[in-house]
Amino acid sequence: MLHEKIAIKTEGSLDASLTLYLWDHSEEIPIQKRPLILILPGGGYHFLSDRESEPIALRFMAMGFHTAILRYSVAPARFPVALKETALAVSHLYEHAAQYQIDQNRIFVMGFSAGGHLAASYGAYWNNPLLGQMTDCRAEMLRPAGLLLCYPVISSNPAIRHEGSIRELLGDSWQDEELLKKVSIEKQIHPQMPPAFLWNTMQDDTVPPENSLVLVQAYMKQGIPIEYHLYEKGGHGLSLASALTDNIQHQCVEESCQNWVYLAEKWLRRQ
Repeated sequence: MLHEKIAIKTEGSLDASLTLYLWDHSEEIPIQKRPLILILPGGGYHFLSDRESEPIALRFMAMGFHTAILRYSVAPARFPVALKETALAVSHLYEHAAQYQIDQNRIFVMGFSAGGHLAASYGAYWNNPLLGQMTDCRAEMLRPAGLLLCYPVISSNPAIRHEGSIRELLGDSWQDEELLKKVSIEKQIHPQMPPAFLWNTMQDDTVPPENSLVLVQAYMKQGIPIEYHLYEKGGHGLSLASALTDNIQHQCVEESCQNWVYLAEKWLRRQ
């Protein structure tokens, strides 16, 4: 395995970094290029969860994917700092695809909770001038092949939003109507959105499952491919939903949800 950590910096960044977990080339293995999954851990935009970082990277690496973790800036950094860092991370992966033996056409972005909001935001804004001016890449090179959104924050609608994430993302401007619309991803869907895979649980009392439902509906209106799995049991922040990523309160093991990883792998193979 090749392991590398790279600083990611834009205006307003706070010690952001990109950590790579890459398959090394072997003469015994004929695979020349591999897809890559860029992982954005959750944490409500005020910290970054270790449970949704390296365990995820290693699990998907074991399936044959290159992986990378973006430890993006959180509060007091505000929108759109983390979004710009995501674009810089994707740009770096594209620009070094030959060196890293990455399939340029199969760079996926995966996010958990607030990281899911960031991943969905990137899916909505990848071709926005806000990001295109930051890199030397052509706009189409910044488009992810797909999004994997795990119990994501999506909406700023007061009826279903995770208010803590919205407050941390926007700071003192968190009630500004124009900004709230910009960060409510179901309102930003356009025909060039990448396909998506989503999952969450009915029992999630932190980020209501309606966040995913409104995104599914918005995708369907545009005719964009989306796969959605709603599990009956399990709270928020399950990660792998196994003992490997259980939390210190022992709240994050739910056997009925553990197959999301296999469903995601099947979805990835089809893209």
